[in-house]
Amino acid sequence: MIRAYHFLPDDMRADEDIVAGIDEPWRIGDTRKYKPVKIAAGEGEFITESGYHSSKTLWDALMQANGPVACLVEISEPLLSDGSAEFASSRISEVRKSIAAVDVRSELRRFACDCAERVLSIYEGRYPNDDRLRRAIDVARRFARDDASANELQAALVLARDAAEVAGGQARLAAFSAFGTTLRESQDAAISAARSAMWAIDGRTTLGPERTWQRAHFDQLFAHLFAS
Repeated sequence: MIRAYHFLPDDMRADEDIVAGIDEPWRIGDTRKYKPVKIAAGEGEFITESGYHSSKTLWDALMQANGPVACLVEISEPLLSDGSAEFASSRISEVRKSIAAVDVRSELRRFACDCAERVLSIYEGRYPNDDRLRRAIDVARRFARDDASANELQAALVLARDAAEVAGGQARLAAFSAFGTTLRESQDAAISAARSAMWAIDGRTTLGPERTWQRAHFDQLFAHLFAS
């Protein structure tokens, strides 16, 4: 068995299981063997779900996360792997065993805010009298600490969205990074803020210094999760 990572929604139900008609939440210690399922894709075409998805690192798993629960698992030898330089690789395996799970929604939103703050100066350099992004990120940080309400987070999202609509170039990307921090789901906030910040500095199709910083920072923030 191989150590791997993935994210689950807070109800601990995996998409692969739901596709297969299994509605049982995962619990620590569970081991499941997947039976391939054909999914109708229309016009007589089918897609096959052949196993459980996982990634080699928690960072790679984040790039495909559909929930805020970080999971450490053991998997059988992958049936196949795919991925690209920008988008993290995914491995599909027949067997998965649940080892540990931690809800990290607060940490994910704080990571999103860290990414957005690094490109905030790009926007404020062009619009020095506009503090909407700064205020939006502040609300997102407070929301992560349970010091702001969902309504406040929604209002912050509107602030950042309106700022993005008037901006252009790199400033627009910086605004979208701040907008990402205010998304309702924490994993979406982390992915959106990080990608927009990366595009604002490194360029949309390149992996440069900002992405390198993001990954190192993420690893530092989350290294303690499964240290034992």
